[in-house]
Amino acid sequence: MCLTIPKKVIVVEKDFVIVENPSGDRQKVKSMIDLKIGDYCLTQQGIVVEKIGEGEARKIFKILKKGEK
Repeated sequence: MCLTIPKKVIVVEKDFVIVENPSGDRQKVKSMIDLKIGDYCLTQQGIVVEKIGEGEARKIFKILKKGEK
């Protein structure tokens, strides 16, 4: 089973977006989904697999933060 964390879109190019994860790491990934700067998405192996809402992303961040304790 694979796990991915929400990433925020910071740059939109033609078929690619640059996303940033909560630790600040950035990655250029292929996207076939209509995304805008500020959107959140889930990626797998360099491809956007799903767009998610900001509320859902924040819930996931909160759950992950609890697991760090």
